[in-house]
Amino acid sequence: MSTIPAMRVNSDARVARSYRWARVVFDWFLTRMARNDFHAVRVIGNPPQLPRGGRAIFVANHCGWWDGLLLLLLQRRFFPGFPVYSVMLAREFGATFWFRLIGCIPITPGNIGSIKQLILRLTKLNHEESATGYICSYFPQGEIKPSFVRPLNFTSGLRAVANAMAPVTLIPVAFHYEAMTQRKPEALIAFGTPIEHRDGQFDLAAVESAVSATLDGVQTELRTHGEHLFSEGRGPAYVNLV
Repeated sequence: MSTIPAMRVNSDARVARSYRWARVVFDWFLTRMARNDFHAVRVIGNPPQLPRGGRAIFVANHCGWWDGLLLLLLQRRFFPGFPVYSVMLAREFGATFWFRLIGCIPITPGNIGSIKQLILRLTKLNHEESATGYICSYFPQGEIKPSFVRPLNFTSGLRAVANAMAPVTLIPVAFHYEAMTQRKPEALIAFGTPIEHRDGQFDLAAVESAVSATLDGVQTELRTHGEHLFSEGRGPAYVNLV
């Protein structure tokens, strides 16, 4: 009787797979959507180098609906050889069948059975994707908050994810959306300095600080240059994803 909700969570956690053909189709629609919604999607900073067979976590602040989808475009551009598995809320997992085909892993925050299944799925991926390695995208804030909110208040779930994937590279990613000189807003994404985690104690505060610093850097550039941030050679170098 009481095990029915847990069984449903467990079942959901095991169905997510990453099919290359599904990503190709989904990314085509995703790019069209991004072009419709944004004037530009600018990625600031250089991506880290990941060794073949390595594992990484996109650790990002969560400030908008587009965040998880833009991480897919980020992976496609900079880490095409690494499949990405996106951790998302279980209540949103059934919104489209595509999430079951492109590597999304549902989780119910606060549900012990759901968290255990997430850790089990990641542990299995360590073996299933051992040849190529893989990336997990994770939002430790657990909910959407404005990008200027401090502290970010990362939850301890990130520690469990990092320990399950260790040895792993944590890649800080900062998201900020800004209305500038065009009708459509701009999505600004920045890479932070990678953090290596092998085993032993995991410093959650240090990871949160790295993401905060990356986000602060983007906002400092905006305060300094305003609407001229990406004009006349001012501001940081960037790549436009769309």
